[in-house]
Amino acid sequence: MRAGPRFADAIEARYFVYYCEGISSQIGGPFGNKLWDQLIPQAGSEVPFIGRAVIALGALSKAQSERQKENPHHAYALAQYVRALQGMRRSVRGHPSDVRTALIGCLLVFCFESLQGHQGAASAHASSGSNLIASMCLNCQPKSWRESELGAELYSAFSGLNIQSLLFLDKRDRGTHAFYKKGLSEAAKGMPEAFGDLEECRRFWHYIMRRNLHFSLEVRDALSRTSQANSSSTHLGADDSHWMDHTSRTETTSSSSSSLLAERDSYVQDICRWEIASAPLLCRLFSPATRNEEAFLISCLLRIHAAMNIVLLTRAFSPPETAYDKFESQFRTVVQLSERIHRSLVSPSAGSAEGGTFRFEIGILPALSQVGLLCRERRVRGRAIGLLRRCRGYKEGIWDAEGVGAVAGWVRDLEEGVWVEERDINGSENEYWGGMVPEENRVQLVGCEMRVEERWARIAVKQSDGVERQEVVRW
Repeated sequence: MRAGPRFADAIEARYFVYYCEGISSQIGGPFGNKLWDQLIPQAGSEVPFIGRAVIALGALSKAQSERQKENPHHAYALAQYVRALQGMRRSVRGHPSDVRTALIGCLLVFCFESLQGHQGAASAHASSGSNLIASMCLNCQPKSWRESELGAELYSAFSGLNIQSLLFLDKRDRGTHAFYKKGLSEAAKGMPEAFGDLEECRRFWHYIMRRNLHFSLEVRDALSRTSQANSSSTHLGADDSHWMDHTSRTETTSSSSSSLLAERDSYVQDICRWEIASAPLLCRLFSPATRNEEAFLISCLLRIHAAMNIVLLTRAFSPPETAYDKFESQFRTVVQLSERIHRSLVSPSAGSAEGGTFRFEIGILPALSQVGLLCRERRVRGRAIGLLRRCRGYKEGIWDAEGVGAVAGWVRDLEEGVWVEERDINGSENEYWGGMVPEENRVQLVGCEMRVEERWARIAVKQSDGVERQEVVRW
């Protein structure tokens, strides 16, 4: 990296220190990763635009912790952020081969936009960052990433960044997804019969998860083209405001989907292979006698993401809402494990104060929102939504706990509200409390525009009679 000037004044130094002593540990979460609290501060002291981005993050986190109406910290953060973006553009133009520096800048920009609730901008930076790392690794076998210029910590961070983009609104075309899918499939072929350590287990899971998400978006593109002429799905707002681009679309029975279904089944088998390979290791890590808190957290998250991924592979094809009933075991796994690690993930760290907790990595929020939307077993679904509502101020990158909890809660209340009225009339309370939502009461989510910063979402659903309904939900 190129050397740059140190702080211009005491204010810059103060916010830089605030990042280092406060939000850096919060972003990384309860995991051992020296990227956020060592490598990025070091880069910030050497590269001017990274230093400004670090200062901007420190000021923004200070502003959010105090929540004043007239907040000088926020104004200062925005001014530093603009200067950081200008410096980043100059750096990329002047030093196009310095990918490592550009990637660190992209990480910090993603965090800044996510903290502000600007999901569209954060997602765009996640996609561009993923493209940067792919361009650097084109001539490098994925399994040799340890020896690359990036190093383990930065590569792991951008694997997480790629997942953030794929779970939100990824605008890349079908060909791009097919390209990345092929490379990740090749990497996944090297999966051993049993994993030697948690790092290896996690790395191969990321290959599989990212490949499957690229496939899901490839399917989305293929099926939307097939059904575009007769689709009745509602488009809500600008593209960059949509939350979770895996909402349901008109189902197609085109013969062209048969090969995609076969491909999906092979990917489900890969998840099963990974679960078998990881079982001995994860069982040891779950044992109270050998429990390490960080390893236990990672193990739980891996199992949560595996369960979520199986459901997402089916959801990509927009099946009938009853198709999700067979995933009750996966939904229960997500909720039970999320309840066990919820406190460790959500608990505020130094520097978060009243502003909530921000984590960079995907953790429990996408999976819990999936349960809240798709699980129709009332008690399991209620536990998931209740957990989301207890995560006040908690964010995982683009994902905002209060926002996704409000959306899932509204859909649940819409479906179960009719049932509650029928229960009150018929007196069938016991059946209600232990049963499934009847098919005729279920709705299909067809669109969701979310504005986290303004704390509202506009939701569109299709009822069983084909009628669409829209509602603005605030939290």
